[in-house]
Amino acid sequence: MNSRTTKYDLNPFKDLSEVDSKELLDLDWKKAATEEVKLDDNYPQYVVKGDVGILIIHGFTGSPLEMQPVAEFLQEQGYTTYQVRLAGHGSKPENLNLTTYKDWYESARYGYFVLKRTCRKVFVMGESMGGLVALSVAGLNFADGAILLAPCIKMRSRITNLSPFLSRFIKMLPKFEVADWSNDLSDIYYDKWPVVGIYQLLMYTRYIEANMDKFDFPVIAFQFINDAVVSGKATRDFIAKAPSADKEYFEFPDKKMHNHILASEKNVYRSEMFTRIGDWLKERN
Repeated sequence: MNSRTTKYDLNPFKDLSEVDSKELLDLDWKKAATEEVKLDDNYPQYVVKGDVGILIIHGFTGSPLEMQPVAEFLQEQGYTTYQVRLAGHGSKPENLNLTTYKDWYESARYGYFVLKRTCRKVFVMGESMGGLVALSVAGLNFADGAILLAPCIKMRSRITNLSPFLSRFIKMLPKFEVADWSNDLSDIYYDKWPVVGIYQLLMYTRYIEANMDKFDFPVIAFQFINDAVVSGKATRDFIAKAPSADKEYFEFPDKKMHNHILASEKNVYRSEMFTRIGDWLKERN
């Protein structure tokens, strides 16, 4: 079977509720070590604060460090957090060409059960592709809600639609939009696009679209309508169609801005977004 073209059906996580939280975290760290993750900060991060847990999931070619600002905000608000490291991330770009969207979904399993063991409620937050994982985790495992930051409902890049063809011949493309790749960014993101990984991302978006009926839980989404990476309109339409009676869509007012990484300081509305996330969580606790 060719994993590059296989369509996977995602299922509820195998029950790990009887496994000790420390053992689950150790297992997650061992997975990261197997992939030779370079920085300790890009290993899964678990911080205990209160009895409501937030599972935090980074985006495609990113790492747990990408979500550090929002994790710190949530910790200050008294929430216990678990920052997931998705398979193939935080190590080397080539690893992303060896993973599938099922692997990305399963990457959240240990963290989810750590929080389920220690918290009375668990919410799932995801940035970009992490938003797809958040939807899958919440929908299949009965989490208490999802927070989506520029979710990757539909990619804007033409490379995405060409990836089924390109991935047969080309394994890696440079990130042309990055003119000055600083050391700070290299700690967080890959400087290349793994093409087989992009094809998996495309298939994941199709899976999400085909399984809309599973997303019947409280959800809030944040988006720049002219996001440079994902379609803002697709996010807006997705939330409108989602079956949940408890759903919110927050579109930032500046239509000239096209920021994608919403937890980044480059998002001038970040403070406002954090406040809204905090209010949304309080209303559901």
